[in-house]
Amino acid sequence: MTRTDPPTAMWARAGAYVFEWADVGRALTRIEDGVRASGFRPTVVHAVARGGLVAGAHLANVLDVPRLSLTRVRRTTSDERYAAKREPTCEPFGALDLVEGDRVLVVDDIVGTGATAEVVRDQVLAAGVAELRFAVLVRNHLAEFAVDDCGFVADDWVVFPWEDGFRDRPAGWRAVPW
Repeated sequence: MTRTDPPTAMWARAGAYVFEWADVGRALTRIEDGVRASGFRPTVVHAVARGGLVAGAHLANVLDVPRLSLTRVRRTTSDERYAAKREPTCEPFGALDLVEGDRVLVVDDIVGTGATAEVVRDQVLAAGVAELRFAVLVRNHLAEFAVDDCGFVADDWVVFPWEDGFRDRPAGWRAVPW
């Protein structure tokens, strides 16, 4: 697909949302508040690289979670808007630092279709964890995967500050409408 493609159900194609660092902070506050209000006390934050690293480190700190584990999932072929997708593959960083009985907060930047989240969920559950909760900065409005905590619901592509396209501001970009 190209930038001139017509709207699809998943993406309005009205212009990418540019998630500023202040938007990241606002989304993280919403997630933190949601986790605290739920009473969930994670023993480990499991961050999905690359997009979930910043959020995962922040949430581990503010929620006073003693352990942070990482996994990399490759799905989007590039940082280009409306980039092609492939089947997600999990690549843990070192040994998977999850043990039976852990209460795990999985953190990622976005859930689009939910395919990545499903692969991570299966990986985490295979470790025998006691509880599992998902938090994302952004959830696509048509995502089939149910997340527990979300900072913002988007109907279009999102560009995060750690992505290649952030500095150049894509044509027709939009601020996040909080």
